[in-house]
Parts: sequence; structure tokens; C-alpha cells
Amino acid sequence: MRDDSDEEVWTLVLSGDSRHYGAIWDRHRDRVFWHLMAVGNTASTAEDLTATTFLELWRRRRAVRFVDGSLLPWLIVTARNVSRNAARATRRYERFLSVLPAPTVVPDPADRIADRDDEHLIALRAAMAAARPTDATLLAMTALEGFTIHEAASVLGLSESAAKMRLSRLRAQLRTAVTTQPLPEGGP
Repeated sequence: MRDDSDEEVWTLVLSGDSRHYGAIWDRHRDRVFWHLMAVGNTASTAEDLTATTFLELWRRRRAVRFVDGSLLPWLIVTARNVSRNAARATRRYERFLSVLPAPTVVPDPADRIADRDDEHLIALRAAMAAARPTDATLLAMTALEGFTIHEAASVLGLSESAAKMRLSRLRAQLRTAVTTQPLPEGGP
């Protein structure tokens, strides 16, 4: 099959043997992809445009032109056109977005309701923000993610005893920050 010209294989595709379309894909997809990369597309864009080029091949299957029995020149020209069309569409989209007004930032009302009366939560967040990043990460890994102190310490480059000491100090700081806040009426 590899020795058959694209024109001979394409005749089989047009006669209804769709397996041969895959042979054309296998023969030329890499060349089309690398051409699209060479004209300045990113790899992911070139992959999408390669697929679009072969979609155009199928869509225009009765009107393709062969050069010395090969579809590759037609595919390269089509890939170039597909790439230009995509770039033009991207420019139009970006122009459209540039004339839109900037979105207004609206605070989430749920945040105001959730935090408005909870001084303990506010104090806890402030204490966590003031903590050393390594200590906050250590607490998150052990308390939230379920890692053991040994696992968290090794990831952070600490000894297990140093991690235990840091956690103990951070917990004490958090406890102090939260308990210095007056409890709401009816609280424990």
C-alpha cells in the first residue's frame, strides 16, 4: 500500500473504502503538522489545524488536486489557508473583546454574610496569613490533606521533630488568636 500513489489510494477512498483515508492521514499528517509549526503556530494549535486540514480534505474529497500523484501539495496549501483563516478569526475575536467594557468586580454577597459576624474566623484567617509559609503548608498537609507528619516533613525538607515543633507552635498561635476574641452571646 505504501508504494501506491496518493491518487490510486484516493480512488479507493472515493469508491467507499474508508480505511484508505487513514493511509493518507498516516502518510501526510506529520508533514502538514510540521508545516503549520513552521509558519508560527503553537503545537496545540498546529494539531487542531492539522485535523481541520484533513477535515477539509474529506469535505472537498471530490475536488482535490494531485501533483505528480501526491496529495501533499494540496494539503500544504489547504493547511496554509486554514492557518490564515484561524489567525483572522482570532484577530476578529480579540478586536471584539477589546471594545467590550471591562467587567465590573462585584463582591460575592455570600462572603459578606458568612464572615460579617464571625470574629473568630477573621482572627483565624489573619493568624494564618501571618504564619510562615512553610508552617501554613505543613498544617494544610497534615490537617486538611491527611498526610502524616513524617510525610509532610520530608516533602518540606524538615526533620520530623522540627515539623512537630512547628505545628505545635502554629496551633498555639492559632488558639491564642481565636480565644482572645470575645465569644458571641450564647456561644460555648
